[in-house]
Amino acid sequence: MKKAIKTLIFLLIVPAIAGLGVWALWNSVVTSVFGLGAISYLQGVGLFVLGQLLSCGFIFVMFFCLWSLHIFCHHGDWADRWHNMSDQERLEFIRRRRMEHSGFHNRAQSDSDVAE
Repeated sequence: MKKAIKTLIFLLIVPAIAGLGVWALWNSVVTSVFGLGAISYLQGVGLFVLGQLLSCGFIFVMFFCLWSLHIFCHHGDWADRWHNMSDQERLEFIRRRRMEHSGFHNRAQSDSDVAE
């Protein structure tokens, strides 16, 4: 229930703030450059929401992905395991990850470089 309330607040606050930005930018830039009419605050919110719908909600998706990553890394079982590892266990973990995902890391880098 707490998570649902936070999500609902987020879904109301972000468009409100972003709508203010769209409204201000439209009225200062678009009206002078293209000679179009000024818009109201609610039209700015509507343009933001429309942009999110047309771009598959890029801002919302990005926020929820980053938030999920934050929860996973800092508040989950994973963080406890990492903090309870010895230096040798961490080096072994990093070595195994490099072997599994060798295309993403520099293979020549030594384990002592990573530990620093």
